[in-house]
Amino acid sequence: MGMAATLAMHLRGMPEIEYEVLRKVSEYYFSIPSMAIKEIIVTLAEIEYVKVNKKGSTILSIIPQVPRFKDLYEGVGNYFTFSELNEHEQGTLAILAALQKKPENVDRIKSKIGLDYSVFNRCVEIGNFGNYFKTFRAREKNIIASPFYFADNLDGLVDMSAKSGAEDIAVVLDIIKKNQGWPLSIIQSQLELGGKKLTNTQSQILLQLCQEGILKPPSINFRDKSETFVFTPRPGNSRLDVSQREIYERAMALVSCVRKGQLLAEQFRIWSPLSILTALRDRGYIGSNSEAANQYKNLAFLKVGYLEKTNVGNRHRFVLNKTEENRDALELAINLLKTGDLAGMDIKKDAQIALSKDDKYIQSIISASDLKKKQLMPIASEANEQFQQLILGLDA
Repeated sequence: MGMAATLAMHLRGMPEIEYEVLRKVSEYYFSIPSMAIKEIIVTLAEIEYVKVNKKGSTILSIIPQVPRFKDLYEGVGNYFTFSELNEHEQGTLAILAALQKKPENVDRIKSKIGLDYSVFNRCVEIGNFGNYFKTFRAREKNIIASPFYFADNLDGLVDMSAKSGAEDIAVVLDIIKKNQGWPLSIIQSQLELGGKKLTNTQSQILLQLCQEGILKPPSINFRDKSETFVFTPRPGNSRLDVSQREIYERAMALVSCVRKGQLLAEQFRIWSPLSILTALRDRGYIGSNSEAANQYKNLAFLKVGYLEKTNVGNRHRFVLNKTEENRDALELAINLLKTGDLAGMDIKKDAQIALSKDDKYIQSIISASDLKKKQLMPIASEANEQFQQLILGLDA
């Protein structure tokens, strides 16, 4: 189910793809075994996400037709029912669901899910191997967490959970998700986030999450003042591809800059950050004002756009650099304000490029990767000494 959803996500909007290219890209980028790809294609064909071109029983190519505005996980999920999964698959999904918002005590999660002891241990063992579960011993407690959802300082998050309890951490992260990019100075001074009051304990937890590098909130300079903006934890590397990290950073900067105008305006306040970013997406610029040069200079530094001086006083407008990366960052920023989710960050751009090329292209990528993995055979110390003597003799 996971493989089918991953592949469907990357096929959306793609042209016809040769089967051999699809097979090699799937194995190289998504770790989908060649023996599984045909079954996945059959699944996607049955839910009408792809059309298959065959010659006899041989698959020649596929034509993606993944719906652009439909939740593809829903489509794939409806094909598979939970009852069709085996006990270990059901257990793994249940554990992952429980760890989405916080680490958890092993005994508590085991009791809550109600799995057989041996099945639970086997699920955790497989999850540790696959790097989507990780078990810890913290403050004399057995804790399990998921690197899939938390990328930075997982050890620190686990220690906080063992010390302060995971429930308050989950509450804090949920509030942040609903109010992405809120200035830390306002949270500290008002003990609230988006109108939601925090307890002293929750406020201390939020501050510690920042100090421990679990949240890693970006700090942006505005004239002679620096402000920190709070976002939910960065997702694990299995979700946030290397090629997407710059997009993620630009999206946070976009949200931070409009939050600054909303909550820390010098004179003219932004009433709807979402409307500002939507206008930037739709018309390509943000209307001029006297605070733009200060408010958006960081976006210019990140090459998201540039400041354009107008003929009216000292006013500037911010104009978007219309690159694919900036469009993606803007869509992500809009989604962060709308839902708090990092939608679309699972997409591997390199994989989509490979899917659009011919077999020679993906074969060259694989060959280059294999070459890097090959290591020179270590030279035995005696042979190395003889080699050095030979070189010295040649020099003489």
